[in-house]
Amino acid sequence: MNENITITIDGKTVNAKKGQNLLRVARENGINIPGLCYHKKLSPTGACRLCVVKTEGQRGLIMACTVAVEDGMKVTAFDDELEELRKHTVDYLLAEHNDHFDGTYTDELSELTRKYGLKNQSDRNYPNIHKELDYKIDDTSPVLSYDASKCIKCFRCIKACYEVQGKNVLSFSQRGIISHIIAGFDHWAESECDGCGECIQLCPTGAIVEKPHREIINIENIDRKVITTCPYCGVGCQIELMVKNNRIVRVNGVEGVLPNDGRLCIKGRFGYDYVADKERLTKPLVKRNGKFEETGWDEALNLIAQKLGGIKDEYGPSALAGYASAKCTNEDNYLFQKFIRMAFGNNNVDYCTRLCHASTVTAMLKSIGDGAGSNSIEDFETTDCLFVTGNNIIETHPVTATYVKAGKRRGNKIIVCDPKWTPLVKYADIWLQPRLGTDVALLNGMIRQVIKDDDIDRDFIENRLDGGMKAFNELKDLVEKYTPELVEEITSIPAQKIIDAARMYARAETAMIATGMGMSQQVTGTHNVFSLINMMLITGQIGRERCGIDPPRGQNNVQGATDVGCSPISFPGYIPVDNDENLKRIAKLWNVNPGDLSPERGLSTVEIMHEAHKGNIKGMYIMGENPMVTDPDLNHTAEALKNLDFLVVQDIFHTETTPYADVILPASSYAEKDGTFVNSDRRVIRVRKAVDMPGEAREDWKIIKAIANKMGFNIGDYNAASDIFDEIAEAAPIMKGISYKGIEHEGIQWPCPEPGHPGTSTLFIDRFNTPTGRAKLNPVEHVEQTEKTTKEFPFILNSGRILYQYHSSTMSRRNSSLNDYANEAYVLMNMIDADNFGFKTGDRVRISNDRGELETVVRESDEVAVGELFMPWHFSEALVNKLTRAELDPYSKIAPFKLSACKVELIK
Repeated sequence: MNENITITIDGKTVNAKKGQNLLRVARENGINIPGLCYHKKLSPTGACRLCVVKTEGQRGLIMACTVAVEDGMKVTAFDDELEELRKHTVDYLLAEHNDHFDGTYTDELSELTRKYGLKNQSDRNYPNIHKELDYKIDDTSPVLSYDASKCIKCFRCIKACYEVQGKNVLSFSQRGIISHIIAGFDHWAESECDGCGECIQLCPTGAIVEKPHREIINIENIDRKVITTCPYCGVGCQIELMVKNNRIVRVNGVEGVLPNDGRLCIKGRFGYDYVADKERLTKPLVKRNGKFEETGWDEALNLIAQKLGGIKDEYGPSALAGYASAKCTNEDNYLFQKFIRMAFGNNNVDYCTRLCHASTVTAMLKSIGDGAGSNSIEDFETTDCLFVTGNNIIETHPVTATYVKAGKRRGNKIIVCDPKWTPLVKYADIWLQPRLGTDVALLNGMIRQVIKDDDIDRDFIENRLDGGMKAFNELKDLVEKYTPELVEEITSIPAQKIIDAARMYARAETAMIATGMGMSQQVTGTHNVFSLINMMLITGQIGRERCGIDPPRGQNNVQGATDVGCSPISFPGYIPVDNDENLKRIAKLWNVNPGDLSPERGLSTVEIMHEAHKGNIKGMYIMGENPMVTDPDLNHTAEALKNLDFLVVQDIFHTETTPYADVILPASSYAEKDGTFVNSDRRVIRVRKAVDMPGEAREDWKIIKAIANKMGFNIGDYNAASDIFDEIAEAAPIMKGISYKGIEHEGIQWPCPEPGHPGTSTLFIDRFNTPTGRAKLNPVEHVEQTEKTTKEFPFILNSGRILYQYHSSTMSRRNSSLNDYANEAYVLMNMIDADNFGFKTGDRVRISNDRGELETVVRESDEVAVGELFMPWHFSEALVNKLTRAELDPYSKIAPFKLSACKVELIK
């Protein structure tokens, strides 16, 4: 396939790779052979018959989309005979086609109609019979319409759904001239279609079209198209925003560019209306006599500077703290942490990563020297075995999941480890369903089995691990007691499944781990990940292509915010705050004295709230975070916020947190500014301004700079976001070689040590990022969870995300397209529990414990085990974190969002 060959098309010499698709080769070389069924992301169909060509030495005509090129091939793509045949084919397609074009979609058939002079019925040889066929329009989907009278039966949508998205929802119904596309067994709304819109993007004729804003869209009259990065999860999908009258009216995936190659999920394609929501904050607000009043920027900034500066003067630097944001750009976050360190004079800066992946990062840093994913997202398709633990990847990272499902079609193995059923279980070879909080026991049992079967990688252990075989033997001794039988008793997983999973992972030629918040959000979260890494290291499943550990990030810039220094323990580039040499380097870069920067570790997210509750933190600056939804033990969080002397909240909407603020500042969404994000595979990617901000809202970095100026601190002379990124590249060695120019077309994965470096797709090929260059085993014991069921609280509550929602206050629930799929809170309860406790689906219930209570609706489900419950945490009317506790993992300072003892009572 990689052999270079030469072919000739219409006398033009073309270079290609042997085995490439002829139609694709022609088009990539400027020879635009017509065709409607072919798309470069799909397997060839040959259905439309328009790409007919002649090849020397072969009788008859062939479809170019079905031919693989060979050396010396001579092709005729255009002559009178071929063009006449194509005109006839288009004419024939039009005979049963509704060619009314309303301008709301791209119509490739319409373009061919004009090309071959068939625009008017009088120019055609065949009468149009589409009205006689009585095609129906399926308008039942919340996000799309299907008009069979415009369908040419090209198979693109069917193949897009199966081959690209891996869903296989679409198929043909009926036969012959009356055949048409159906979703599931009939109507779209009754099918498993989740609204990703891949079929829309690949439809060539407008048979499948988006519903939102169709009444105001004219494709030929769009004001501008802007390529940027999706603001939702950490995949970092590249999207094209269509803008009309300063409003986003449509989104498409950008094809041919990683990480998504045009693929999107429903949030990426349809979750954009919040940007233009009428409830956006447009002016600064100041609280007077308990009520918010609009004010000017100068007054707001002066008040902030006066209050924060006064707290610092009276109580010292340690009385101030800040929350950065995983939803803001690298440039915003870099300037935020710089402001905290310079103006506040401490390292009390953190953000939601402390609530998500802190355990994972802590364990990875200690074991392998880096907390970021070691692989590229596209590797999820090509690794031989994927071990997914505590990660509902199909719902939380749907585009990454498309690669996973494509890998399954190639024959790759999948192991899912999760207490709750997730959609990936349908594709899994093995599903391990442990009791909540028993992950260490399970993994130690798998490690024991790997050792018993002698499936260890001795060469890797001896040459790439600190301590070599001696360290390995310490692990071996610790796990010896974790027999399959004991682990079954602890976890409830059948012993044979544990054995099979260990063998499948260890014996795979290549294997990757995708770990999520199910593993990290526990008081034993760091130990969970230590055990996971131990298994990976002794089998040598890292340090090679398509091997490693990858924690997909939950928000769009979780990775980047820490990369650029929003951490209480590290400066930009993960260099510890107590590293004297780096502190001096940063001080020089920031034009301050080294003594002006604190070498003391700051407080983490939950620790900040604890200290606020105690009265030690007096003032806070929160940018783009919503702790009254995301923090644990929300009643405690509310008390902490009330206890502050002064709180500034900077956001794009009122949130559950803004009522506690003294000043609210109107900020910018992703679509209203330039900048960068870093996605889950360390890819630094561009964010570009597409629309103007509403009212007097400002870009976040400009607000930060203005506050600093008012407080008497010059945190930099920047004219644009690119100026800030240039400084980031100096501050963070991992990004030294990256610039806006270098990532104009496609992102670059750090580390990128110098300009011109291509970036690093796989980490740890030669060495680990530790002082010795070797990885370290960290043997740990299973420990019983401190939170247990009792007679009073007989259930353990688990929580997580669902596909259709995200941060409801500021983003997803302000989009009707998403709300049409899921817009109410619920609790999943096993049917046996429902029967034993007298509940049924639809019952309104109160869930409570010693920390708080909420009301929601029961859904009976076998997705959860007996004794366990699950709730999505997106819904403000049923805040799950009222029930979670603020106990911390001692190493990562993360809270245990996944295990909360509670009771359920019927509301009568």
